Amino acid sequence: MNDRPVSVYRRPVPDDLPLTGPGGDPASVRARLADAEPRTLLMVLTHLTRDVSHLDRFAAVCDPANAESGAEREADEIRDLLTDVLTTSAPRETGPLPSDLFRRMASAYVHEPVDEEFVPLLLDQCGFAKLDGAPAAADRGPGGDGFHVVVVGAGLSGICAGIKLGEAGYSYRIYDRNKDVGGTWLTNVYPGVGVDTPSHFYSYSFEVNPDWPEFYSRGAYVLDYLRQCADGYGVREHIVFETEVVSCAYDDASRRWAVTSRGPDGTEEVEWADAVITAIGVFQGAVRPDIPGLGDFAGTVAHTAEWDPSLDLSGKRVAIVGTGASAMQVGPAIVDDVAGLAVFQRTPSWVMPRRKDDLTVPEGARWAMRHVPYYGEWFRFLTYWFASDGNFVRVVVDPDWHMPDVSVSKESEAMRQWLLAYAREELADRPDLFEKAIPNYPPFGKRILRDSNWYRMLKRDHVDLITDPITRVTADAVVTADGRETAADVLILATGYQVLPMLGQIEVTGRGGTPLADVWGHDNPRAHLGTTVPGFPNLFVLAGPNSAPNHGAGVNILAESQIHYIIGCLDLLREREARALEPRQDVHDAYNEQVDKALEGRVWSHPSVRSYYRNSTGRVVVSCPWRLVDYWTMLRSPDPAEYTLD
Repeated sequence: MNDRPVSVYRRPVPDDLPLTGPGGDPASVRARLADAEPRTLLMVLTHLTRDVSHLDRFAAVCDPANAESGAEREADEIRDLLTDVLTTSAPRETGPLPSDLFRRMASAYVHEPVDEEFVPLLLDQCGFAKLDGAPAAADRGPGGDGFHVVVVGAGLSGICAGIKLGEAGYSYRIYDRNKDVGGTWLTNVYPGVGVDTPSHFYSYSFEVNPDWPEFYSRGAYVLDYLRQCADGYGVREHIVFETEVVSCAYDDASRRWAVTSRGPDGTEEVEWADAVITAIGVFQGAVRPDIPGLGDFAGTVAHTAEWDPSLDLSGKRVAIVGTGASAMQVGPAIVDDVAGLAVFQRTPSWVMPRRKDDLTVPEGARWAMRHVPYYGEWFRFLTYWFASDGNFVRVVVDPDWHMPDVSVSKESEAMRQWLLAYAREELADRPDLFEKAIPNYPPFGKRILRDSNWYRMLKRDHVDLITDPITRVTADAVVTADGRETAADVLILATGYQVLPMLGQIEVTGRGGTPLADVWGHDNPRAHLGTTVPGFPNLFVLAGPNSAPNHGAGVNILAESQIHYIIGCLDLLREREARALEPRQDVHDAYNEQVDKALEGRVWSHPSVRSYYRNSTGRVVVSCPWRLVDYWTMLRSPDPAEYTLD
């Protein structure tokens, strides 16, 4: 049972008001609010006073039409009023917002309707429920009765699993092959690595971090956040590091799992568990391209997934193979140091516009996150809305759309035109680059990427974008199909990560010794709700088949939602005094039929798209066909009728 403090990042509440002490005087508070986000301050003002007239009076600050000209007079009035609320003993409302008021505020905030169906998710995932005194959706009382769980992986999902298992009273142990927590944020250390999800959204709902220094934080900051959560909740003491789980075998007689792990000295040990949760993520190691002569290259070959921080690129001729997410981060990060940079592109990516050049969170905004009640929670909602489910309409296929080769609907085409306009603006003086850098598939067909000065990098005099296919590598050059040889001292492989087979690094056998590899094959995984598999009792897969929110950000919501559901399954076992739970085959099959049918109407199935979302037959195996709010709702609690309990 975890008896550590319930919060790592204490969040401000109305009881902390009025602000006092150094910096709490009205003049200092007003000065700090000058750097805070006006729309968010309006929500805070309304939340604390419950005066809905503010929403109409200051509606201009939430209107995108004012993005350029601003609504500075209204913003200043909001800051003046809020300063008074924060620094005086004026009456303030506490406790949960009524649902209708929350909806009205949320709709005003994002300047579009927020339907009732979103309210439960927003209250939970933006942190309001726990902050306002009501138990968060994933909280449960102590229990477990000696039931022991093994978790594989100590990244974002594995740490969250440990926290929630501890809160629910379950015994657990986490195995991780690395030396520390963090998963991908520990192992990926290439230059420029960071989130392309807004930092204030990329975190746990129960630990809204007020201290992000950047709106899109570098990997080191994310790793620090995960370390603090693991330490603050006592998860670290449950982790066995530098130990890899090599097999999980279900024993029919005892209805338990034999989990075999291999330590750093090669010694293997077996631990028995009542349930197993895999939290190893979607990406399972580097993909190295099969390029003739690659082994003959005399210089340094570095994959972004296996980066050596001591690698010095100063004055080197560097070639990057790939133009996906890691390439788009590492290229701009090294361009100032290298003598020459050749970028070899097979397929271009759609690039989201930069909001502004300086992505540092202003000091006043950070102060508001730390000291102003509800500011962090409302700002988290803003980032969720525009980085996630707000994008879903753009991935839904309109079967009657008149230009299906380049977009899939009116909304998809509007997105494409917005992205094209940004590319034209960035590459206005380089039409040759514009022609090379624009994809021929609809937006969101593949992972859409955030611009980290990619277009500006491509325009540099010592940068060359090469689109002819690579035919071979020599000792000191990359040769393309047109016969051109590009000299290089360092070859950076930004060629992605292994996705399939899912759980391929672990030998998993279920009832009767059936291998999961036989059930899923090499690249055709399926699961009920992306989490449970018939024939594999008490095996739970995080980020499993068809659960990824590829219409936008949300891996953190995905992890929390699935873990909430898993603990619900464990609680169901206790309630029914059962030992084993697995989905019925007919339920599993019916669910996956729904998944396949829904995916036919999503952009990821577009005939022009080839991506890691799809398997060798073209079936989309990674993406979830529904909005986060839909999937979150599906995972609120397990339906006993869908399961066989032994």
